[in-house]
Amino acid sequence: MWSLGIVLNDHFSFDGVCKTVNKLGLTILLCLGFSLNAAIVFSEESDSSSVMQVTPVHSSEGVLSLDVKYVDDTVHLLLGKKIKGADSLWYQASGDQGQTWSEAVNITEGQVIDARISRGNDARLAIQGNHIVAIWMSKKEGGSHNAGPMVAMASSDKGKTWQQIASPADWDGAHGFFAMDANADEMSLVWLDSRTKTGDGATQGLRYSKSIDGGQTWSANQTLDERSCACCWNTAQYHGNDFYVLYRDKDPSDMTLGKVDAQQQWQKLSTVGAFDWDFQGCPHIGGSIAFDKSHQLIHSTVGTGHPEKTGTYYLSSSDMGKTWSSPHRLGEETAVHSDLAVSANGDVIAVWDMITENGFQIVFAESDTQGQRWSGQVMLSARGIRATHPRTVAMKTGFLVLWTEGEAKKASYLRIVKVD
Repeated sequence: MWSLGIVLNDHFSFDGVCKTVNKLGLTILLCLGFSLNAAIVFSEESDSSSVMQVTPVHSSEGVLSLDVKYVDDTVHLLLGKKIKGADSLWYQASGDQGQTWSEAVNITEGQVIDARISRGNDARLAIQGNHIVAIWMSKKEGGSHNAGPMVAMASSDKGKTWQQIASPADWDGAHGFFAMDANADEMSLVWLDSRTKTGDGATQGLRYSKSIDGGQTWSANQTLDERSCACCWNTAQYHGNDFYVLYRDKDPSDMTLGKVDAQQQWQKLSTVGAFDWDFQGCPHIGGSIAFDKSHQLIHSTVGTGHPEKTGTYYLSSSDMGKTWSSPHRLGEETAVHSDLAVSANGDVIAVWDMITENGFQIVFAESDTQGQRWSGQVMLSARGIRATHPRTVAMKTGFLVLWTEGEAKKASYLRIVKVD
C-alpha cells in the first residue's frame, strides 16, 4: 500500500481536516488547513502526467511571498524575502514579457521590519500609472499567531523610490490576506481582520478601503461581510468602475463573489461553486477570477474540501457573476491552490499545485474555447521538490507562470516560466 507522510518543521500549523484519497494505487492522506511549509514525503514515484521541460526566464532565492500584476504592458513583481535572517520587500518590473527585468529595488532599505508574510498571506501590489502601493502584514510577538497590523509603502515614480504611508486600516489590530487593484481613478483594498466577531468557528470580517490620491490617504473602512473565513486569501479585480472581490464565506465555506460599485455600495452576487461545504476550521485556500472582455465572461477557479467533491474547479459566468457554469474539476482531487488568467483573444490558462506520488508539483492546463474544453494537464515543476502556490498573468504574447519551491527548513526559490 502506498502512503504519504507529513514531515513537520518549525513553521507547520494544522487546523484542518484530512481524508484518504486513492489515486493510481496510491493512498494519500489529503489534509486541508495546513501550512505548506510542511514537506510532503512519498514512498515511490510513478508517471501520471505529461511534463514540460522549461527554462525559467527569471528566478530568485530566499523568497517568502510574491505578488505579480500585468499593467500597461509591464509585469510588476513584488517579493518578500528573508536574507541573512532579516525580512525585506523587493520590487522589479519587466517591459518585454518577462525576458529581462529591472534591477531589484529593496523598498524597505534602511528599515528593520518584522514581516508576517508567507505563501497564501503574501504582500500585495496595486499599480496606477506612476503610483504603486505595497501592503503586507507585520509580525507582533505575543499576538494571536504573531500577527500584527498592516504596513503600507508607496512609490510615485514607477517603483524607483518608496516611502512609508499611513495605514489604510482605521482599527489597530492584526490585518491580513490582502487583495488590491486599481483603475484610472482609484485604488481599492480588501483584507481580513477580527475587529468584530460574529458566530462560531474560525472567522474574521472582510474589510474595504479605497484611495483616490495614489495611496497617500484612504477612506474610512467599510465592512463588506462580518463573517468570512479567517485565513483564506482573497482575490480582487476592477472591471470598469466595479471592484470585484472573491473570498471564502462561512455557513457554508464556499467561495463568494461580490462587488463594490462606483457609489461604494457592496453587493453579494453569487456563490462560485455551490459545494455546500460545512467547515468551521480554516483551509488556507482561496480562488481566482479573470475577466474576458472579448467574450463578456468571468473565469474563476475555486477549491473545496467537501468530502465528496474535494479538489479544485473551474467555472465561468456569462452574466457578470450572477450565475455560474457547472464546476469542471481541474486535475485530480489532490489539487489545492490555483490561479488563472485570460488573454486578449479569450485563451485561458489555469495553474494549480497538486499532491502527487512525487511531492507537490505545479500543473497547468489551457483552453482555447473559453473554458468549454481543456487540454491535458502538464507538469511544470521538477519532481521530488515542494513547489506551491502558483500564480499566472496573461501578457501580449503568452502567459507567465510563477511559483515558489524548496525543501523543508530551507529557503524557497522563485521560478518564473513563460507558456506560449
